[in-house]
Amino acid sequence: MADVKSGANRRLLLAYADSSADLVAPLRRAFEAAGFTTQTAPADQAETAAAIDAASAVIVCWTPAGVASDVVNLQAARAQKARKLAPILLAPCSPPANFGGRFRLADLSGWRGDSTDKEFITLVHALHGRLSGRLFSSALWRSSYLSWGGAGAATLAAVALIGNFGDLRQTIDGVINPAASEKALTATDAKVEEVLILLKQKSAQPLSADAEAAMRESIVRLLSAQSGARGNAADRLAAGDIEGALADLNAAAREGEKAAAGLSETWQEIGALAYATRTFDAIDAYERAVQLAPKDHVARSQLGSLYIRAGFLNEATEAFQFIYQNADDNVMYAVASGNLGVIDMTRGDFESAERHFNEALQFNVDTGNIQGQASDLGDLGELARIREQYGAAETRFRKSMALYAQAGDIEGEAVAQARLGAVARDRGKRTEAIAAFKRALDLSSGIDDVIGQSFAFSGLGDVEFDSGNFEAARTYYEQSLAAARIVSASESEAVALEALGDVAEKQRDTTRAIAHYIDASSIYSNMGVTADVERLQAKMKRNGATPSPEGAER
Repeated sequence: MADVKSGANRRLLLAYADSSADLVAPLRRAFEAAGFTTQTAPADQAETAAAIDAASAVIVCWTPAGVASDVVNLQAARAQKARKLAPILLAPCSPPANFGGRFRLADLSGWRGDSTDKEFITLVHALHGRLSGRLFSSALWRSSYLSWGGAGAATLAAVALIGNFGDLRQTIDGVINPAASEKALTATDAKVEEVLILLKQKSAQPLSADAEAAMRESIVRLLSAQSGARGNAADRLAAGDIEGALADLNAAAREGEKAAAGLSETWQEIGALAYATRTFDAIDAYERAVQLAPKDHVARSQLGSLYIRAGFLNEATEAFQFIYQNADDNVMYAVASGNLGVIDMTRGDFESAERHFNEALQFNVDTGNIQGQASDLGDLGELARIREQYGAAETRFRKSMALYAQAGDIEGEAVAQARLGAVARDRGKRTEAIAAFKRALDLSSGIDDVIGQSFAFSGLGDVEFDSGNFEAARTYYEQSLAAARIVSASESEAVALEALGDVAEKQRDTTRAIAHYIDASSIYSNMGVTADVERLQAKMKRNGATPSPEGAER
């Protein structure tokens, strides 16, 4: 079984101007209430470097005084270099372009310490993505990659890659001014090595020699296209040969598109390596792959699935709607429709979810896709269970499990077993439920499926909770939570946190119950699932939480 112990570094380094200490104080309290430890960034350069190394993230609090502070700017630069920069706007101001322009800031400029504030919730949830050394999700702090058309298409990959470790402005200047390209990309060999190092760092495990060789070839082709054809175009322009320059630029664009396609495949390989446990690294890789190859529906589908796991439902919807509207085969239509159904079900739109599931099932029947049929039947079964149609749910889950077994999909079998356990639990069949959840846990553990383990642990906790065995339930829920956090599975994390709150409430520990409910509510709020947020707010109130000035529960 995969290790489901968190062991996460939750140490935040706060960088701010001394005169902004009063503004930072409520932020520090809110972070610590959310389970983080905080430290003020030291002014001494040597001490700053050590503190950044030890921190999970560096929160740079931009205020007018912070913008004017050389110390804060230096701290931000060091944090950015260490890839730990998490900038926030704590008071109205314009952060330095080097730091504010490349990331979407969390805007807390009007914040008054409310831990249920949407911007603060988004910030906290993103910071949880740094657990176990993960990168920030680019869905929250998104690099300002530029979209280029025409002849500029050849430079997209270079901007996306080189901009991460070099001078982005220099690269962009080279794109805009062909004559500058040669200067920006003269050291091709060195650039190739720099890019290779970057990509290796992004990989979840060592790359094979073949993968590295293919990666090197793609990078060389890309950079050569920039310095070669673009340099030729610049020479032709200088000689007044406009038509020749255009021809060279078009050739560069075509070569760049080929190189971009190859590089997209490399990013997909990196995403696949990270997919199992390093959710945010995988998201970052697949986002880059899709930027380079927008028509690659498989890459976009993987990205959409990761968005669902991480709780970014709006981004997931956008990804699968794009596939649904542009795919030219039933397989991808089915993938898109089924996942749109999952999103609808999560949001409580059961009628739309059912339409999508049935549509996906028909597509998969038409194409003979056994695994697709198993997934769709399982989703339809879950919808029936939510509607308390237990007989229909069980029938569909058993059909789903049989199809997964036929396809040799152990992960799918584990999901079906856990769902059968949930039905048995709903019907009050304790022994049957425990047996199903333990079978699901065994299957998931055998293939190191951490999400499956989280699901099974949660189910076992539910059974013990129903029987009044609250300590046993708490142990299972804690195991479920730890597993969910390993892979940043937002909904599973929220479910476990709410369940831990329910246990604490039963044990009359209202302080702990409210804290768990707040954490769960923050995740659901970030996901945009209003009904779950309202349910948790009612639980908080029941345990004595008082309304915030804005009316939300604290």
